[in-house]
Amino acid sequence: MHEQSVSILSSGSCGNSTLLRSNEECILIDAGISCRELERRMSFFGVEPTQVVGVVLTHEHTDHVRGARKFCTEHNTPAYATRGTLALTPLGGANSVMFTPNRSFSIGSFRLSPFKVKHLAAEPIAVSVTIDSKKVGIASDLGCITPSVLDGLKDSELLLIEANYDETMLLDGDYPDFLKRTIRGNHGHLSNDDAGILSTRSSTERTERIVLVHLSKENNTPEVARMTVENALKNKKMSKKLEVAEHGASCGPFDLR
Repeated sequence: MHEQSVSILSSGSCGNSTLLRSNEECILIDAGISCRELERRMSFFGVEPTQVVGVVLTHEHTDHVRGARKFCTEHNTPAYATRGTLALTPLGGANSVMFTPNRSFSIGSFRLSPFKVKHLAAEPIAVSVTIDSKKVGIASDLGCITPSVLDGLKDSELLLIEANYDETMLLDGDYPDFLKRTIRGNHGHLSNDDAGILSTRSSTERTERIVLVHLSKENNTPEVARMTVENALKNKKMSKKLEVAEHGASCGPFDLR
């Protein structure tokens, strides 16, 4: 039986990791929870660590790389990242492989196309991954929507899009002003409204499902995020399956058929 699927192991500031599967081969996009927790959550989806043929790191922040060094060294799994990300990520003796934004490359049966995003990190990327003929677009930890983001996500069957904060909840919340400005800035995170815009502008007829990821625990709720993006899709007369990854929780698998 052919199995192509995407499972979110964890999402949010507590740690991010997404598992992509093609039959018996898997890759991780980010490893922001502990090695032990990565292994435990992978087992929920019937995956052994030995099936992971690569760990792709989108940037060096702890909530994306926390478990990478231990996982990659213990299981002899290569870590893939940009030059800037590798320079600032402690990977110990792990085998590291550098890639360049806007140049596609393969890991096993997965074809990856990384593209630049604006975020407060050294050399951050978002990525689309093609499994057989199915495309998965993953865009999290970015402060604004650029033409390269729209182009990179276009024609994805499955979209994972950041919906970090609700504008009103953030502005009325307890965060200090400088942090609010950073989050709302061009190198911060996408709001629910931004997620609605990105969902409508990057979706095509091929797009079947959108999953909202990286929700803030303090400045968002799954219900508010869902309602905001649902309204944006309705306003554009677009009908897509919409899911929300709750902060810190696993969800999926989302089958690519």
